[in-house]
Amino acid sequence: MAQKTCPYCGAPVDPNRSACPNCRKVLAAKSPMTPYIVVGVLIVVIVVIVAVLLINPVQGPGPGTSIVPSVTVQPTSADASSIPPQPTCFVDITPSRASSSAIQLQVISTTCGSGDITALQVSINGVNKGTLGTSPGASATFAAPSSSSIVVTAKFANGAESVVYQNPAL
Repeated sequence: MAQKTCPYCGAPVDPNRSACPNCRKVLAAKSPMTPYIVVGVLIVVIVVIVAVLLINPVQGPGPGTSIVPSVTVQPTSADASSIPPQPTCFVDITPSRASSSAIQLQVISTTCGSGDITALQVSINGVNKGTLGTSPGASATFAAPSSSSIVVTAKFANGAESVVYQNPAL
């Protein structure tokens, strides 16, 4: 049988010994099952991840999908009573490509009352590009290269803000 080498001092050690005869350090025995245990754990982790994804598939909004308003800006005050109430209306916005470098956004419909929305703020690729009219039929064209991320945020008269349209790539 071939001798092994002590990892601490480098002296030759008989494979049947559990301690080095030179430095007296205890030699850790390698389990022949270690690689199988590691592979088994990896397989279990992969199976759990696949099962979770099959049960709850990840789905994002498709092109032209309106998003129900939700408050995205919280007041800096610690007083919970200063949080504006959640608006119950929505705005339906449709995008269309005006050219390869421009996008047109149009307000199709809204359930908001007159004066509920003070502005529809348009951001493209995280940069503020301007505003869109708040009434149905209002439209505007914005410079936007292809595959732009577009977000339209409604600013309500009560101080709340909500994302009313988001398209990750148009």
